[in-house]
This record gives sequence, C-alpha cells and structure tokens, in this order.
Amino acid sequence: MSTLIHSQIPFPPSCAPNTDRLSPYDGVSIQNGSSEPENAAGSITHVPGDPSISLLPDNVYNHLSHHLETVLLDELYEKLWIVAKKSSRNIDPLHTQKVKGRSIVPTEDPRLHLTWHPDRIYIKPIPVFLLNYEFWTTYLQPSTQNSSSGFDSSIAVGFLRSYALLVPHRLDFMLAKEAYLIPDDVSDWLQWSKFITHFRHLSDESVARRYHYGQLRISRLNWAIPHWSITSFVSRATMPLLFIFAVALSVPTDDPWFDGLSESGLQDIGRGFWVFSIAIILGWVALWALFLSIPIVTLVWQVSWGFAREKKRRARVFAA
Repeated sequence: MSTLIHSQIPFPPSCAPNTDRLSPYDGVSIQNGSSEPENAAGSITHVPGDPSISLLPDNVYNHLSHHLETVLLDELYEKLWIVAKKSSRNIDPLHTQKVKGRSIVPTEDPRLHLTWHPDRIYIKPIPVFLLNYEFWTTYLQPSTQNSSSGFDSSIAVGFLRSYALLVPHRLDFMLAKEAYLIPDDVSDWLQWSKFITHFRHLSDESVARRYHYGQLRISRLNWAIPHWSITSFVSRATMPLLFIFAVALSVPTDDPWFDGLSESGLQDIGRGFWVFSIAIILGWVALWALFLSIPIVTLVWQVSWGFAREKKRRARVFAA
C-alpha cells in the first residue's frame, strides 16, 4: 500500500477523464476588481461540471466543502470504533451490494456517502471537478491549503479511494453508470480503470479521517450521535401516567348521578377508581420499563461489540 506524496497529484494528466481548460482568477484580476477573468480560447471560467460556480477561490473552496466535507463524522471519529469496523477496506463493490439485497441510492449529501440500511446503501456521485487534473493542481494542491479558506485535499483523495473499492470491476462500472454515480466524462471501462487505479492502493495516511472507515450502518451510527435525550424520553413516557392519576383523584362523587347511593357505595366506587387507576399506572410503568430496557440493552451490546472489534484490530496491529 503506497502513501501519497503530498506535493503530487494522485493521477497523471494523461489519465484525467475531464480535460476542460480552466481560466482561474489570479491576484491581479482580483485586485483590479475584475468580475470575470480573461477567457482564453477553449477554456472555462467556472468549476468543471458546475457552470454556476465561478473559479474565484473562496467560491471554489465553499463548493468543495459543500460537496465533500463530513464535519459530523469527523467530530465522531474518536468513538466511531464503538459502532463501526475500523477498516478503510470495509467497502463492498457495487455488485456485492446487489447480492446482499441493497439498492443503490444516489445522494448529494456527503454525510450519507457509504452509509447503509439492510435494504439500501447511499452513495454520493463523483463530482466532475474531481476528474480534472488542472482543477487539482490549482485548488487541491497542499500549497493552496495553508490559508484559512483552503480545502483539505485528503478529503477528495479519500472520497475517490472509496470509489476504487466500490467500482473495481467492469460489472461494477456498469452498475455505477446505471445509478448515475460516474459522470459522462468517463466514457468507458478502460478510461475509468486507468484513472481510478491510482487511488486504489493509497494508505490511510493519505486520506481524511472519515475514510479510515468504510461503510457505516445507519442504525449503529445513530447510537454515536448525541441526539437522543433520555430526559425527554422519560418526560414523554410519564405524561400519560400523570393524566391518569389526575383523573383518579378527581372522581366527582358529589355529582347528581351518584345521588341515591349510600355512603358505603360511594366509598366502594372511589376505591374501585383507585384500584383501577393504580393498576393502569403499574401496567404503564411496566410497559415503558420494557421499552426503556430495549435501547439500554442494545447500547450495552453495541459498546461490547465495539470493544471486541477494537481489541482484535489492535492485536493485529501489534502482531504486525
């Protein structure tokens, strides 16, 4: 497995599927207040594949962030091992996804890329600009990432490395085309193979932390996201109990409907309401205790599963 030398683009210009020539903004045009750079013959003044995005650096970096950054998963990186296998190679090719009964769902949300349910997997299509060599040299070189507005090219490298694992065979390429995951700039399997092979053997040191993991199961991933409030859960569960208890306390024994009943009869009715309401409350508590125990048991199992996985992974690392 090779490590990308950060002064280099992962692929040579001869393998770039998109060959649009760019006319990016330079320092002179910005200082002069020019709204458009001079358009050289045959060149474009927008991001390849996105005519509405100019090549002004701030616009480009915002566009890259919108299409590729996974801020939430980066924040959860330190505890993802609890809910997922820490292996960047844990990505099934598209034909294997089909064999496992999963449909391929294209999504433009980078946070959903490679997340799955038992019956489907979400995959972000490749943006055209990642297929353009000149775009990489201009906006995805390490030298352009030193400023606060720059973009970390390891995110783009990791994203394309995931495609090297998703689409390693001709059949996978056909499935990717059917699902609109690969742009029309890539015309055939041979062109794709020549391009993507440069990403296939890159090490984890060359990619963003998100791509130290492969596929992420959404049902497990939800346990790592701090959105579930046990306080609100308990409050919603207890509101019906309080309502029933209030009804029991407000039995209108002085209502005309009870006229004619003896004192002992009224006491029997009141006692009956109390017994009934307490039985309902106890049943409700038992039911919610069961509902509450399910996520607690699942959480304990999930954490145990994560520790076991991490222990095995570290043992393999130390053995190597």
